[in-house]
Amino acid sequence: MEYKNKNGHVNLSLENNIAIAQFSGNLELELLSNFKIALFETIQSFKGEKWGYISDSSNVVAATPQAEQEMVAISHNMQQNNCLISAFVLTSPIAISQMQRIMQNAKRDVSFKDCLFDNLESAKHFILNELNNDLS
Repeated sequence: MEYKNKNGHVNLSLENNIAIAQFSGNLELELLSNFKIALFETIQSFKGEKWGYISDSSNVVAATPQAEQEMVAISHNMQQNNCLISAFVLTSPIAISQMQRIMQNAKRDVSFKDCLFDNLESAKHFILNELNNDLS
């Protein structure tokens, strides 16, 4: 799935039981609404199994307040749909601060610092370890 508008871009892909969203630009409500629909259609293929999520937002500047609220709702829905763990690839100080606030508002019981990475490969390694540890 790929969606683009004048402000930003998202590409959603799957690797095993990991949903990977690669965002760029500024995140706003229209972009995230389209992403949410695609994400929840995509994870139906997991058929109730536990899965992980990576937000590769290394090319994101910031999100609008409405987009932040939508991300809180998406996070709640992910948890209700067996998302075991999330990881974030962020480089913008504004985006990092916003994601910390989103995780707090979503009441996700995780240490944000443990889920924050500066590259996609490290985030994948973390998610795979978490999924494998939970399944064993």
